[in-house]
Amino acid sequence: MVYSSSRQAAFAIVRTQWVKLFISFALSVLLTYTLASLAHSQQVLSGLLQLGVIIPMADRIAMSAGDWVGLYLYLAVIAIGLLIAFCVMALLGRVLPVPRVPLYAVGGTLAMFVILFSMRELGSLTPIAGARGALGMSLQCLAGAVGGAVFGYCLARFYETDRHR
Repeated sequence: MVYSSSRQAAFAIVRTQWVKLFISFALSVLLTYTLASLAHSQQVLSGLLQLGVIIPMADRIAMSAGDWVGLYLYLAVIAIGLLIAFCVMALLGRVLPVPRVPLYAVGGTLAMFVILFSMRELGSLTPIAGARGALGMSLQCLAGAVGGAVFGYCLARFYETDRHR
């Protein structure tokens, strides 16, 4: 009987760890996507403003919201890219004594860069119009860095909380 209850307790701990990992990842992906979508929208609007087009604030907000809903395939690509990058960073973290936050921030940055660079090379142009210039690419990579840093922070907090129990 003791074996059974200790086994159940072990499964409960593992299940809790997976739930925490999933929540951290989902939060990171949604934050990265939201920041990347907003950066894309504002870069496109900035280009229109440079052409002399007047865009009311309500239209700016509507376009940003529309892009957030409409770029759902970009959300899927970001999720896959971050998953791969975070797995690589987790392996690197076992070898290198680097704190989680900067480690995963670098992973998020690299994920976004590789995603956008691959899109450009495979399709001859980037479907994310707001990332075609250096500033746009930098903003997209910054979105990945913020998402990665949040993932690393959540992991650090969860593991710190588990150690104190």
